[in-house]
Amino acid sequence: MGPREARRILEEKAREKGFDLVGVTGAEPLAEGGERLKEWQEAGMAADMGYMHRPAELLSEPKRLQKSARSVVSLGVSYYPGDHPENDGGGGRVARYAWGKDYHIVIKERLRSLRAELEEALGVKIKARAFTDAVPLLERSAAQHAGLGFFGRNSCLINGNIGSYFFIADLILDLELEPDVHGTGTCGKCTRCMASCPTGAIKAPGVVDARLCISYLTIENKGEIPRELRHAVNDWAFGCDVCQEVCPYNKRKATMSRWPEFSAGTGAGPYLEIEEVLGIRTEQEFEKRFEGTPLTRPGRAGLLRNCCVAAGNLRLVDAVPTLVGCLHEDESPLVRGHAAWALGEIGDAESATALREALEREPDEGCLVEIEAALEGLQGRSDGLE
Repeated sequence: MGPREARRILEEKAREKGFDLVGVTGAEPLAEGGERLKEWQEAGMAADMGYMHRPAELLSEPKRLQKSARSVVSLGVSYYPGDHPENDGGGGRVARYAWGKDYHIVIKERLRSLRAELEEALGVKIKARAFTDAVPLLERSAAQHAGLGFFGRNSCLINGNIGSYFFIADLILDLELEPDVHGTGTCGKCTRCMASCPTGAIKAPGVVDARLCISYLTIENKGEIPRELRHAVNDWAFGCDVCQEVCPYNKRKATMSRWPEFSAGTGAGPYLEIEEVLGIRTEQEFEKRFEGTPLTRPGRAGLLRNCCVAAGNLRLVDAVPTLVGCLHEDESPLVRGHAAWALGEIGDAESATALREALEREPDEGCLVEIEAALEGLQGRSDGLE
C-alpha cells in the first residue's frame, strides 16, 4: 500500500474517532519553529517554565523522540464549549479548554485506539509515539507543517474552518504517509488580540511574553502573581481566553466540540465557586475535588492564590470570612499573602481587623510585606475620604 492510500485510511479512521482536523508532515527538523523558540528563550520570555528552556534542537526534531520516525501526524479536536456566561454569581472564571475533563487523558485514550485500528487496516506493525502536550516537541509548528492552520498574532494556531479553540494531538510513526501542504493564512490587518490583552503580553505578532500572560500567571507560575498585574487578572481563576474571544476567526468559525468529555457538565465548568475553593485546606481534599480535570495543574496553593486575586478584584464581601480563614490558617505563605491582598482590596471593617491581627503573628516576611501593603492601602483610602 502506497503513502497516498495510507494517508487516506488514516484520515478516515481519525475522523471516525472524532478528530476534527487531520494533517501529516515528514519527520524532518522544524527549523523555523526552532529559531523562533531560541529567540523567545533568549529574550527571557519563557519565564520559569523549565520545559520551555530545553534546547531548541531537542524541541524541534521529531527523530529525537523516535529515531525510526518517518511521519508526524497532527490531529485537531475542538474543545469549544460555547460562550462564557455572565459572571453574575461572583465566580472565578475558567478558560474554556478546562471546563471539562483533562484533555491529556481523554485524547491519549483515543490516540491509542486510533493507532491500533490503523495497524489493523494497513496490515502492518507500526512503531509510534502518541501524545498531546506532553513531550518535548513544538507541536504547533508540526501542526502548521501538517496543514492544520497558521500562526495568529496571539501565537495560537488558527484554522480557517474552526478557529483556534482546538487541542493538538500527535502520532509520530515509522510509516511513510503522503504529507500535506503547510498551513497558510493571515490575520490581515487585525490586531484585536494585541490591543485586548489585559496585561500587554503580546509584544509583537506571534510573540507572547509568558511573564505577563494571565494563562502563565494562573497556571504554570508557582510563585506570587506580581502585585502590579493583579488588577489586570480580573476574575480569571484559571487561564485566560481574551485573545481568542476577540479573534474574528473564532467569532465566525468556532465550532462546538463533539466530544462530551469537554462539556461544562463533566468538569469544573465556566466558573469556580470562590468561597468553596478558598475553603480547601489539604492536598487530599484538593485532589478529590479536581481529580481528572486540568485544574490540578497549579496545585492547591496556586489555585487558591488565583481565587484570592479574583475575590479581591470582584470586591467579594461575602468571601471575607473565608479569606480571613486563609490569612490566619492556611499553611501556604503564598495563599496567606494573596488573601491579605484581597482583604485589602475589599476593605471592609472585618478585613481591616483581620489584617491588623495577622500583622502581630505572621511569621513569613513575604506575607508581612503583603499585610503591611494592604493596611497602607486601607489607610490611604480612609485618608482620602476624610
